[in-house]
Amino acid sequence: MEELIQNIQFTNIWWAILAPIFLIVLDVLTGIIIAWKNNDFKSAKMREGLSKKFGELVYVMIGIFAKFALGTEVILYFAVGYICLMEISSLAENCDKLGVKIPDKLKEKLNNDKEE
Repeated sequence: MEELIQNIQFTNIWWAILAPIFLIVLDVLTGIIIAWKNNDFKSAKMREGLSKKFGELVYVMIGIFAKFALGTEVILYFAVGYICLMEISSLAENCDKLGVKIPDKLKEKLNNDKEE
């Protein structure tokens, strides 16, 4: 039981890897569903988005390298926090486009009403 609790703690290095990956996968899936719904599925647009997601994962890998090579976790947690915040805001925008309403104040902050 103690081992299970230790693995659930957010200080475990696996959370720094899995949390961004989980949010990125959700963001990509919601983006694909939006494109499919709008009959706007374009492989070039998907390749562009996936390359950005790969870049985000590179930041996580740099943070992991810094943790082990330099002995500091600040870079890792900053990168993971920033990526998770970006992905959560993107998921909120995507859910709004799918018809799940979000508060107007949050919508204004996300600039969801802009055309892409």
